[in-house]
Amino acid sequence: MTQSPPFRSLRLRLLAPILATALMAAVLVAVASYELGSRRAMKDLRSRFDAIESTLSDSNFPLNSMVLESLAELTQTELIGLTETGNVTTSTVSLGGGAREQLPELVVRGGSEAAGTPVLFAPDEDAQHYRAWSFDTVESRLRQDRVASVVVLFAEEQVEASRRNAALLPLATGLSTIVALSSLTLWLTTRLVRRIGKLQRRVEAVAGGDFDSPLSDDVSDDVADEIGVLGDTVESMADQLQQLWKQINRQQSQKLLHQIAGGMAHQLRNSLTGARMAIELHAQERGIEDDEGIRVAIHQIELSEDYVRRLLLVASGRQDKDRPASVRTSLDDVRTSLSPIAKHLRIDLTWELDESLAESMIQDGPTWVAAVTNLIHNAIQVSDHVTVKVRSPQQEMLRVTVTDNGPGVPDDIAESLFEPFVTSKPEGMGLGLPVVQRSAEYLGGSVRWRRENDMTVFELDTLLQN
Repeated sequence: MTQSPPFRSLRLRLLAPILATALMAAVLVAVASYELGSRRAMKDLRSRFDAIESTLSDSNFPLNSMVLESLAELTQTELIGLTETGNVTTSTVSLGGGAREQLPELVVRGGSEAAGTPVLFAPDEDAQHYRAWSFDTVESRLRQDRVASVVVLFAEEQVEASRRNAALLPLATGLSTIVALSSLTLWLTTRLVRRIGKLQRRVEAVAGGDFDSPLSDDVSDDVADEIGVLGDTVESMADQLQQLWKQINRQQSQKLLHQIAGGMAHQLRNSLTGARMAIELHAQERGIEDDEGIRVAIHQIELSEDYVRRLLLVASGRQDKDRPASVRTSLDDVRTSLSPIAKHLRIDLTWELDESLAESMIQDGPTWVAAVTNLIHNAIQVSDHVTVKVRSPQQEMLRVTVTDNGPGVPDDIAESLFEPFVTSKPEGMGLGLPVVQRSAEYLGGSVRWRRENDMTVFELDTLLQN
């Protein structure tokens, strides 16, 4: 089976769009969550700032270094006190020279009345960054600590941590969903691709002439999905192709049978004619024309000549005119032909005729005789006890049952026994039983066989004439 390149694999084509879509969705959700987390972090900072402002703006206690350090530790912030002139009264964070110069402007930009996000502020070049808001104290001129403004610093790391935490959960959820989804999708696509692969191998086998190998059970899985329906369709196609193949082979075999029959018949006709003339001449010379043995021999030769003539007609694609005959007459012809052979081979040959059928008419006596003779002759060759029964299982139906105690039909040819050139005999050509089947069909009946109680049974059914 031809392997598809990896980038053209059905598994990849099904899996890649799903995973790409899921990954894109997870990234978009993470970005949106990051933005929402940033807004939530700013809102949280504002709430904390408002709480600090409401507590300190009109406080009566001095905002000295000890108080501010306690409040900074409690609120997880940094606090800076400023006078009206912008000088630092106290600070919980070390300030560089440049930072001190920025504080007056920072108070203006980060005032509690200012809208928007807090101002980004770095107390020192090497220190971490902060988000800054400021508020003015009430009646700062009357305060002993001279604190007119308070700058509240929120560590930028806390803001970023809040943003990351907001984005981390949906991102982790999205990635875990992608892993679960990809695993499930991979399992489903692998199962689907495996079923399609088996279906492809079955189609290739059918294309190669293998019509018998069935599909694996997991192709349909007892589920009427598209793959299962396609598998049933392939099996139906294989059955139809097998029937068509057998029909073509049968037609070719019949054509070859006609050709062989014609060649054999031409040779046999001349030999039989010469044999009959020699016997008749010998009988005349000896004056024994009325000898029973001579009559039987001549009669058998005449039957053989008639059979050869029919073979020539078959070879030319024509059918001889029907010659209706009674059951008794036809059966007597078979007895006359085969009883001497059975006696010579010491075969116990038993005949059973339903006398009520003796005068019933057969559509074409010679055709029936040829078919029955072939069945009995085959039985004589492989056994020492043969029984022939002639009866009527139903109205207008004649059945000949030939039973022998031989070893039976080999298993390797049992299903194709009636096909041309199928035989278990080293010297056989496999033409007898196909002729029997053809004769049965011509006479409106059928032929079949079975193994029963260590006996081989052949049944030939033909229609009787009214």
